[in-house]
Amino acid sequence: MQQQYTNINWAKRALNFIARLGINDSYEHWTAIMQRNMAYLQEASGADQVMLIKYEDALTARVIEKDSADGDSVYISPEILEVFNDGHQPKFYHLPVGAFKPELLLLFNSPAALVMLPVKQLDFTSYMLLVWQNDIDFSEDFVEFINACFSKINETAKLARTYYSLEELKVRFNAILQTVPQSIVFIDDTGNNSWVNEEAAKLFNIDGGNVEPARLSAAMQQLRAKASNKEDIFKRGMQLFQSKDKRVKDWQWIFTEPDLFVLNVCCTPTLSKHISGMLWTFDDITQQYLFDQHLKDLNVQLEEKSRLADAQNQAKSEFLANMSHEIRTPMNGVIGMTSLLRNTQLNEEQFDFVESIRISADSLLEIINEILDFSKIESGKLELEEHPFFIHKIVEETYDLLALRAHDKGLDLLYVIEPDVPLEVIGDMTRLRQIVVNLVGNAIKFTDHGEILTSIKLANKIDDIYELEFSVKDSGIGIPEDKMHKLFNSFSQVDSSTTRKYGGTGLGLAISARLVEKMEGRIWVESEVNVGTTFKFTIHIKASTGVKEYKPVKIPKDLAGKRALIIDDNLTNLRILQGHCEHWGMHADIFEHGADGIKAIEHQHYDIAIIDMLMPDLNGIEVAKQIVNKYGNKMPLVLFSSVGHFPPEHKKDLNLFTAVVDKPIKQSYFQKMLMDKLAQAPVQKVEPGTPVIAANVTVPDTTLSVLVAEDNIINQKIVIKALQNIGQTCDVVANGLEVLSSLQRQHYDIVMMDVQMPEMDGLQATRKIIEEYGDNRPVIIAMTAGAYEKDREECFEAGMDDYIIKPFDFEDFYQKINFWKGKINK
Repeated sequence: MQQQYTNINWAKRALNFIARLGINDSYEHWTAIMQRNMAYLQEASGADQVMLIKYEDALTARVIEKDSADGDSVYISPEILEVFNDGHQPKFYHLPVGAFKPELLLLFNSPAALVMLPVKQLDFTSYMLLVWQNDIDFSEDFVEFINACFSKINETAKLARTYYSLEELKVRFNAILQTVPQSIVFIDDTGNNSWVNEEAAKLFNIDGGNVEPARLSAAMQQLRAKASNKEDIFKRGMQLFQSKDKRVKDWQWIFTEPDLFVLNVCCTPTLSKHISGMLWTFDDITQQYLFDQHLKDLNVQLEEKSRLADAQNQAKSEFLANMSHEIRTPMNGVIGMTSLLRNTQLNEEQFDFVESIRISADSLLEIINEILDFSKIESGKLELEEHPFFIHKIVEETYDLLALRAHDKGLDLLYVIEPDVPLEVIGDMTRLRQIVVNLVGNAIKFTDHGEILTSIKLANKIDDIYELEFSVKDSGIGIPEDKMHKLFNSFSQVDSSTTRKYGGTGLGLAISARLVEKMEGRIWVESEVNVGTTFKFTIHIKASTGVKEYKPVKIPKDLAGKRALIIDDNLTNLRILQGHCEHWGMHADIFEHGADGIKAIEHQHYDIAIIDMLMPDLNGIEVAKQIVNKYGNKMPLVLFSSVGHFPPEHKKDLNLFTAVVDKPIKQSYFQKMLMDKLAQAPVQKVEPGTPVIAANVTVPDTTLSVLVAEDNIINQKIVIKALQNIGQTCDVVANGLEVLSSLQRQHYDIVMMDVQMPEMDGLQATRKIIEEYGDNRPVIIAMTAGAYEKDREECFEAGMDDYIIKPFDFEDFYQKINFWKGKINK
């Protein structure tokens, strides 16, 4: 039987319900709000029971009654509520309803009517259920009443979530601002509101939280008044308030009394749609300020020390330059006079004495150069040049320089360059050759028998950068493992005792290591005592855009298919020569003993035979004689000698050979010799009393007018005699003033100008000559003992045309004379 509510004004009850809920205007827990809603709604609707069922998760729903506490919660399965899932509006049921789960009905003690209100927000879903034990009439007025209450309940639920969010933000905001170490102040632009955190409250000695703006302003002004940089603060403050964006940072307030205290002040405008203000932060940077001041002091000290170091380096460089000049000037006399003396008629004992002086002078000059190089590297003044050069010339020129030393010890100099190494590269040829010369020179020094093998291979390639690996392997005394750490240290040697067998400054490897480092490589050593040592180093270098690989463009047609017989007691050299021949399309048979090679001719035709001179059992001449006696002149014979070594007593046997070739043989020359099969005149040893003139010297077919400006009498004699050796006369003066006087009397084609002279030096004299004579001036060749790059640059900046370093290299001296003679006579 439906319960009748015929006399109830449902609209009035709805207004009363809404009014009662509307008085809540602050944060309240959502559950409490819902319980109050349920209490008011039960009273207004006359329901026998009201409860809220809220989804907790996929497996749990919680039942909340109007007067239940948190600990009294009942939990049910969410499946019970599936009948309500598709609804967003109130639903009205006359029970029983077959779709309801029995468990749901048990919650209400077998009701007769039920109304469901879905209370849903973004982060939760719940259902408020009103139950009547007696059936009621869901009239139109009643339905409107329920809908009005439902709307208000959802509104209060949403407000509850909003209040909760605001409270949550407030708690987080306060937690953050109260725990940061900075003092933080917010001032509303209206002037009605300001807020400070606890750190700011301590700083300004006021209460935290909301503060009267006037009180906060007075506290800030009082703090500024105590600062020691009040004027700077005032100026920066005026800039702040006059600027458009009202923004400032790194504004320092410095306090010195009673103790140093520094604040870093930042001010940032805060803007929203309805609120604007200024956010101030005050950060204690006292320690950072002290650190910065200390750092400034250190920088001042460092700058002063750097200036002193630069001055010391400058003084050191000037001292070394002066020392170099002072040493090289008498060294020029020793070496120059020795060279001139060798060109005179000497008996064997005299010639031996002169050679001893020359060798000693060259050794002393080498030591001087090493010390100067090391000084330039240590002072950071060594710069690498970049010029194209052929990589094989590094080894070949090194061997040309050191071949005589190797021959004196009976050592074979060998080298191999792998085909994938670029033929032409771009870099500093002089410094790279210096490294190789140092390593090969050391190998010769510490090797008494056997061979020195230099090899170059491609280690890696990235884009256009080639990483080349050089190795110099010897069969010498080796290096103990516990001594290897000394190798690349300055002025350090493996054997530093006073009784050591091998001399030297100990700078060679240190210089090489620094040069390798500047070429972006590394250097290391592998060694075994009494077996030998291998020094290896890498460099990074670019290939020239010309020839890319160290190999011929095509196999020479004159060599393809030809067969060579090679006899040499050095197996490494045999393999190198065999590799060259096979690379050019030839076939090469190799033999370590002359008898085996002679016997092989019985069974095989050979187009050419290459025979080493110095071999056990049978030497090269004896092998050649047996071949000719047994087989006749059926093929050309080539003799490998060492530095032009050919026994004088066997000169009559030279006609046995088509060519006599020095070891180590250059690959390009070896190929040309094989192709041309031409004889080369043997390089003969200088006999005592035989005048020695550089190979590239040509006697001028026309004489030049030469003026020599040199204040050192010994050096005057050297230059005069050197010019006389090529049929050239000269006049001599002692300083720059005399040069100018001489040029007024007559014309000279060349002026050999010493740089350091009394009264007027060579640089001043050169500038005067250029100023007075212009294009009609003579060629000016500097003569200087200054070995630094800056010395060379100074000469060219002054206008000199060429440059010769003392002590003179006479071959270089003569080449320069011939070069400028050709220019002048054009």
